[in-house]
Amino acid sequence: MDVVGHPSVLGPYDCRMPEIKWNVVKTSAIAGLWLLVPITVVSLVLLDDNSSSFARLGFFALTMFGFTAAGYGGGKLAPHAPMAHGALGAAGTWAIIQAFGVVRRLISGEPIAWIGLPLLGFIAAGCGIGGAAFADWIRRSGRPVSVSELRSRLPD
Repeated sequence: MDVVGHPSVLGPYDCRMPEIKWNVVKTSAIAGLWLLVPITVVSLVLLDDNSSSFARLGFFALTMFGFTAAGYGGGKLAPHAPMAHGALGAAGTWAIIQAFGVVRRLISGEPIAWIGLPLLGFIAAGCGIGGAAFADWIRRSGRPVSVSELRSRLPD
């Protein structure tokens, strides 16, 4: 069986990027948006320059959880390449949120920290990889990954 990327076809040092399923990336990015858009709106309403650092840290943690959840979705839906799909799903979520953030700042006249945007993108992708690694760990451990699978394992 000559399948590209199959271990029998690859040499010892031959690494290839796995096939990316863009519908999985889109689905995981949308799942991340479902979590992050409300968090972002609430943080814009509640946080200001006088907010405590604990409140800011709390919203930062919630934001990182949203990116991790997007990565988990990508990793769960693409078991052949969970890390790549998790990173791309979280990065897609980040890109959409940042696009709206840049437009909002341009309209309101606030300054845009252009140098920080790529760093935040890499942080989001890293959180996505963490979520995808968790999804892959659950899949490999043999734990049930859905409610219907859990119910099928219960005794009658």
